[in-house]
Formats: sequence, structure tokens, C-alpha cells
Amino acid sequence: MSDSQQTWLITGGAGYIGSHIVDEFLEHGKKVVVYDSLVKGLESRIEYLRLKHTSDIPLVVADIRDGPSFEKTIKEYKVYGIIHTAALKAVGESMQKPDEYFEVNLKATIDLLRIVSKNSIRKFIFSSTAAVYGKPASGDPCIESGPKAPISPYGNSKLQAEAYVENFLKTPGNLGTSLRFFNVVGTAASPELLDNSTENLVPIVINKILASQPPEIFGTTYATPDGTCVRDYVDVRDVARAHLVAANARAMLPPAINIGTGKGASVRDVIQLVLSSRKVSNTQIVELECREGDPAFLCANVDLAHSTLGFKSRFTLEESIRSLF
Repeated sequence: MSDSQQTWLITGGAGYIGSHIVDEFLEHGKKVVVYDSLVKGLESRIEYLRLKHTSDIPLVVADIRDGPSFEKTIKEYKVYGIIHTAALKAVGESMQKPDEYFEVNLKATIDLLRIVSKNSIRKFIFSSTAAVYGKPASGDPCIESGPKAPISPYGNSKLQAEAYVENFLKTPGNLGTSLRFFNVVGTAASPELLDNSTENLVPIVINKILASQPPEIFGTTYATPDGTCVRDYVDVRDVARAHLVAANARAMLPPAINIGTGKGASVRDVIQLVLSSRKVSNTQIVELECREGDPAFLCANVDLAHSTLGFKSRFTLEESIRSLF
């Protein structure tokens, strides 16, 4: 089937990451249907993409827990494959609402896979997370086959959902994978597709600066070069491209693949890059106590993405941060 004949249903397609996947798929000739509850997603993102691509992108406003609506949608639009990004994603909130996180991230994914199988859809790409690795004991980049020990209901729900995706992929003819992306940053269009999260470091720092408040660092005594946490920041445009490459794969893929840069940046590095991009100087940075559960180092080993998908990140962290302004 040619790309122009493929209709991909993208759950959470009005979200920050999902809307960039929609953009990437349309750019490469695929048809898309967006399925989003709009609890966190923004219809304005889809409106922007409709104008950009002069395309009447269908938007089904429904919850992924609504099985009948999901099944009706895939039948109505003759869906070829699924990109499943819809989820609850706030680590802190998951500690307060574990039951809801398992209901949305795990149970709903199990139900979607059952409906997908029933309707003979063979392609399923699951958006997973580096949170499945928890708090690595070493300072080595995380490898897909290495230890998984999530420390939050969010990470745990995603890891358990991965197992059901892997089981789906064991059926002959089924293709796909779980993409574990690390800290996502950047945008293809500012302000239209910006991250509206209150959980991620870069938006938090930007909002502090815009409010004339000092950025905050939680912990300066970690066993890292500058004492602050080190993370792998991957551009959202690279994450979207990884989904496209996985969707186009014609052969079996590993059940899970890291999507990152393979390089780490400290919290202090990120804050300084944001300040530099905004041409802000002489700004005080507030140093606070470490937060329980924060890994000192969480970066991706990206060898598998390169060897199986031919995928490497293209954007530097500096480029990602500049894109936000």
C-alpha cells in the first residue's frame, strides 16, 4: 500500500508530541485521523496543521477508554495503522492517582490492542518512555535489554503496557514497536505547537523567566560533573521522525527502542542555554534540595535505533531551545 493510501490513526494527536507526529506524517504523504479527548490536547494545534497542509484532518474527540468509539473510528476511516501516544504523563500526579494512570495507560492500551487485532490492523507503534528505567544504579546510558525498575505508577503503567504491545507483535504479520523517548524538547512551530506541559524543565524555566522569577535547580550534590541531574534531551521533531521511520518499517523491529541523542546535559546547562537564548544575564538561580526519586543520570544508548531504524537525532539541544523562541 502506498503512503497516500495509508490512513494512520494517531491517539493523542492534539498533544505536544502527537501533533508533531501528525505534521511529520502529512509531510510525507500519509493520511491521518486524530483521536484525542482534548483533556490535555489542543484543537488549535490541529487547526494550525489543517492550514499548513491544506488538509481536512479528521479530529475525533473521544477518550481512549471508549472502546466502541475507537472501533467505530477505525472502521469508518479504514485505518491502516495506529500510533498510540495518548496517555497520562505526569510522574508526580501518577503518585497521587495511580489507579487512574493504570486505567488510562495500561488497561486502555490492552483494550485498544484487542480491538486492533479484531479488526485485522497489523501495525501498532506505541509511544513509551525512559521512565521505564527508573533510577539507574550506574552512570551508563540505558540499553533496551538492561534493567527496568520504574519508580512511579506512570513508568510502571508504561512498562506493563509495553508487554502487551510485544505480545501483539508476536502474531505473524503484525509489525511495530514501543519507542522509549527520553526528555522531549523543541518545536516545529512556535507558538502553535509548543509544549504546554507544567512538568518539563524547559517550559518551566521559560515560564519562570517570563514571570521575572529565578529558575530553580533541585539538587546540586549529585555525582555528576556540575552536581545537577543529567538528562538526554531529544527534539520533538526527531521523535516524530522516529515514529515515521518505525511506521514505514517492512521488517520485524525490536520490541522496544530508545529514542534519544545519546548525549547528556545537566539541569544547569539547560538553564544557561535558555537564559542565553533569551539574552538574559545576571539572573539568580535558586538552588533547592534534591527531590526524592530523581535519578542523577538518565541518558539513552541509541545504538539499537541506529542499527534497526537507521535513525539518529538531527537537532542539537541548542537548536531545540532556539526553536522555542
